[in-house]
Formats: sequence, C-alpha cells, structure tokens
Amino acid sequence: MLELTPLRYFMSALEMGSFSHAARANGVSQPTVSAAIQKLEDLMGGDLFYRHRRGLTVTPLGERLYAEAAGSVAQLSGMVQRLQASERRLLRIHCPPDVLLASFTAGFRALRLAHPETYLSFAPVLEEADLALISEGCVPAGHDFFPLRTESYGVALPQAHVLAAGSSVDLADLRDEARIHRPYCPNADSMPDEQGLIPLPPAQALHDQQVLDLVAAGLGVAFVPMSHDGIHGGVTVRPLRNAPEVFRTLGVSSRKTVFARQFAQFLVAARQ
Repeated sequence: MLELTPLRYFMSALEMGSFSHAARANGVSQPTVSAAIQKLEDLMGGDLFYRHRRGLTVTPLGERLYAEAAGSVAQLSGMVQRLQASERRLLRIHCPPDVLLASFTAGFRALRLAHPETYLSFAPVLEEADLALISEGCVPAGHDFFPLRTESYGVALPQAHVLAAGSSVDLADLRDEARIHRPYCPNADSMPDEQGLIPLPPAQALHDQQVLDLVAAGLGVAFVPMSHDGIHGGVTVRPLRNAPEVFRTLGVSSRKTVFARQFAQFLVAARQ
C-alpha cells in the first residue's frame, strides 16, 4: 500500500537532487528519508534513483511514479488543513526585474509539498515583502541575506546569431550591435558604455523576461547574468572576452522574523 509520507520524501528528493536536502525540507533526518524511499522501492519492485557521488538521478521507474503521484501528493498533503478550515499563511515575495523565477522553481515545488497551507503572493514593492529573490547589492535595510550563488555577466544573443556559435564573444565584436536597455539593474549597462562600443538602444525593457523576448526577436543584444542561458529557447548567452569583470551574488533576503527566515532558508536549501 502506498503511503503519503514516503511519496512526499521521494518527490522532495527528486526535485532537490539529494536525500539530505529532502530531509532538511521535510524536517526529518537523512536516514529517515533513505529508509522511507528504500521501502518505497521495495514496494515498487525497482530502483527509483541512481545513486552516485554527486547526488541522485531519477530512473525511468521513478519518472513514471513522479508523473502519477505528483498531483495526488499535493492534493492529499493539504487535505488536513482544508478539512480543518485552518487559515492559510500568506508569504509575500518580491522578485526584482533582473531575477528570473526559473532559478527558484524547485524551491517553490518543494515548499508547496512541505507547506501546502502557505499562500504565495508576489509583492510589487520590496518593502512590503517577507522575502525577496534578489542580488546582494540590492538587499534592503532590515533584511537578512542568504546567498545562493555568485555569477558573472555575459551577452545574450539571438540563437541564430553568428556570434552565438562560439564559446565566448569578444567585446569588440559587439561594436555594431544594438543593445536592449535594462535600466533597472545596477550592473546592466555599465560594461560597454565607457568604451563607446554600443549604439543607442532600440528598446527598453521592464524586466529580464522581456529582454530575452526582445533579443530572440532580433532587436538587439543584452548584457545579462550567465544563469539566463537556457531559459529562452531563442536566446543564447555567451561569456565575454576583453571586457570588465562584473559579478553578482544571487540569493534570498528575508525580514528579521522567524516566519520569513524559515522560508528563505528553505528556498536556498532547495536550490543547493
């Protein structure tokens, strides 16, 4: 008989890539998660994961189980709260325009499984949020910061662009390329202007998803974090050569409350 708890541990391990992260997300020990998944594998008659030193890789059987169970587990996990008519906890999140949610989707899935009573609402104003998915240099006063990764900037090009075929792009090769303007990001437009390489921008975006759409449409190139590579099917991001080195540290900031700090640490742990 399939039980809800082992299925929840299995889904957390699949989404986070390790038993230790799944244990942390569910508030239990790693041996507890390992034992539960082993029993689940015995019941299913096969391995759900390939175990290796770098983490876990799901097997075909595990993929089928996930596809079958995902909706049911999410539904059942929140059943007690729904039947008890408990109040939903509102978690207000701010996402600046230079941060794409794709970096945090695994954390959101894990949060939904572990805390189905939590209602996510995106706050347009940073000061109104419990959490922010943010660069370290933009963390507001009164927030703690939990770093996720440090990354460099590169150039976003249409996938069919001749420069996209190389492993990197020399800044001088962008002399005649129009550039999509990103006025909201501290590092967005600081690299090339001093050298006078880039003409006046043909467009100005409100956020980076628009930037990628405009690049894919062929309106110009853009300087974006390297983690944007692979997000848009029509865009390739390449590292720059002979350009100033610009980096950002991306993470989660939270209000100095137990509630906000708990969820900030949860989202970071789910991405590591």
